This record gives sequence, structure tokens and C-alpha cells, in this order.
Amino acid sequence: MKSILIRTFGGKGIGYGHFYRCLSLAKAVKLIDKDIDIIFLINQDLKGLLDNIGFNFIVSNNLKEDSEKINRFGVNLFIFDAYLGDDRYLKTVKEKTKLMLIDDNNDIYDTSIPDIIYNGNIHAEKLGYSSDGNQLQLLGPKFLIMKEEYWNRGTNRNISKNGILITTGGTDEYGISLRILKQLKNLGSKIKVIIGPGYKDDYIKKFEDSVTDNIKLIYKPNSLKDHILSSKIVITAGGSTIYEVLSQKSIPIIFSLADNQDLICNELSNMGVKYLGKYPDINYLLLEGIIKELLDKGVNENNKIYDLVDGKGAKLVAGRIVEEIYL
Repeated sequence: MKSILIRTFGGKGIGYGHFYRCLSLAKAVKLIDKDIDIIFLINQDLKGLLDNIGFNFIVSNNLKEDSEKINRFGVNLFIFDAYLGDDRYLKTVKEKTKLMLIDDNNDIYDTSIPDIIYNGNIHAEKLGYSSDGNQLQLLGPKFLIMKEEYWNRGTNRNISKNGILITTGGTDEYGISLRILKQLKNLGSKIKVIIGPGYKDDYIKKFEDSVTDNIKLIYKPNSLKDHILSSKIVITAGGSTIYEVLSQKSIPIIFSLADNQDLICNELSNMGVKYLGKYPDINYLLLEGIIKELLDKGVNENNKIYDLVDGKGAKLVAGRIVEEIYL
């Protein structure tokens, strides 16, 4: 039996995007070859998210223990999705098995090291990835790994889009959602706010104290898809959620929380998406004018930004790496 070991991290302060990307890829691999054994190597904060999912996992916060795990399980492919390693770590892994690096900006590692390099972002092909020609490169939005519910492209035409959705992902360490809400709560529009699994209790209480008739709090949803689909405007960070917004043809307003989101925001801003800036310099005062303008215009479903993703990337990537395993 062939086996894949997936190493990733997530939780408060890190977010959950790396984990959910890996989980989607694992599900896609199982669709293609159910006999491949997949084991997750995760930190303690992710343990609760893998309980009852159907994948085996090992809790380990220490990257130095990964080599031993590779030896123990006779791994055919090691998938690494985290910013916490270094080139020496990648080389050590590659000496033991095939290595796939899931990357975002080509700014942390020597990306010529892995056997497979993945970057599904819209800017991936502009980042100058180089190799000796033997590396499998899966670059650009056609390879974008999205959550399972987005694999079949298309929106429900019977659902009416209205109101505004605010989300910062699983966490909100900088209090951005609350500042956005306070800026918009008097507009009169219906507003939904996603309360992520990493939100602290005292922070949630501040939202609950701010609720009025036009504001609804969505607590730790298993999926954002229906909330995105039913919203005319979605205010979100420039991470993986932005692609979910585009797939459902809602209007995005974006901001950046970290360096790894800057390139996505820059590309989309050049394509006409409204951009509020990067933390700590997010310009909340722009919001009211932007919202009024976008509500007046409505959704232009023919905008080319909605053609960037089709939801098929996870299966496409899974197919390619399964082929690589059997070479």
C-alpha cells in the first residue's frame, strides 16, 4: 500500500488555512485512489478538527520528530504545508522520500528542493520558480485546492444575493471584524459576521453587545459557502476565502493581514477589486463609500475575476501526485 504523510500546522495565531487546504487535498486523493494511506502530522491545536474526520493523525509540535515518522511509516510522499521549516528540513525530508512543498509566495524556502512544488494562487506563475527540469510544478489557479463543497462550480440561481458578510477566517487577533462592523452597522444593510473557531470569548462578547436588528452573528460554521452565496458583498482578508467568494460570484472587498496575502491583494486590486489596505493601516473609513457604490452597481457576473477559479483544482492536483507516487 502506498502512503502519504501530510505535515501542517494551525490554530490561534496561525490560522486554519494550511490545514483545510491539506484536508481538501487528502479527500481528493482518496477519491482517486481509496487504497492510499494518508496520515496527518499536526500540532495539538488541530487535534479537535481531525477527530471523526476519517483520517489517521499524529500530534507532534516538533518538526525534528518528522524524520522518525517518515521512517516508521515507509512514506511514499511527504507533503509539507507550513512556514515553520527551513531548507535544511526540506533536504532532510527529501533524502528519505519524495517531497511536495505547498507554497504561497516563493519567499521562505529554496523551492528547487522539493520533487513537487504547488502554488495555486493567481500570482504563482509570476514568482520565478526554477528547478532542474525534473520537478513537477503545479502553479496557478487552475490547480487551486479548494474545500470540497466548492469542487462543483456554479451558483444556485434561485438564491437572492443581499447584504454584507464580514469574515477574517478562523481567528481575528487584531480585532478587524469588530472595527468593520462598527463602521457599517448604521448603514441599514443586513450584515452577517462570521465568528471563527479561534475567536476569544471576551472578543465574542463585544460582538454580542453590538448586535442590532440588521446584524446576525454566525458562530463557528462548518462551511462559509451558503453564507457567501447569499451575500451580495463579502469583506474578507486576501487569503483562501477570497477564492471562495469569487467562486460564488459575490462582490469582494479585501484587506491584507500578512505578507503572504499581499500579492493576492495586489493582483485583485489591479483587476478592480476594492482594497482597504494592509494591517495595521487598513482604511476603515473607505468602507461606507465603497459599500454604497457597490450596492448601487450590483453584481456583474461577467466580470473576468469570476473566471479565475473553477473548483476543480483539488482533483487535478490529486491526480498528478497520485501519478507521481506510482512512478
